[in-house]
Amino acid sequence: RLTPTERSILAYVLDHEGEACSKEELAAILGRSKVTVSKSISRLRAYGLLLSEPCYDENGAQLANAYRLAAMGTPLVAQE
Repeated sequence: RLTPTERSILAYVLDHEGEACSKEELAAILGRSKVTVSKSISRLRAYGLLLSEPCYDENGAQLANAYRLAAMGTPLVAQE
């Protein structure tokens, strides 16, 4: 069972797949706290439903992550 926040995150990612979005931005968009969004993202990753890909600027500093839905029925492979 997914929580309403987890379902909202998946719906947002479906509409904005691959776009960089910080947890703070996602929390503001969904009307949830950053802690709630962070925990929900962690659970979705543990369930194998969500993949996150770090984004970097030209100086190598990490920016917000880009999120993608995991392909159903495919095992997750660690991204390099």
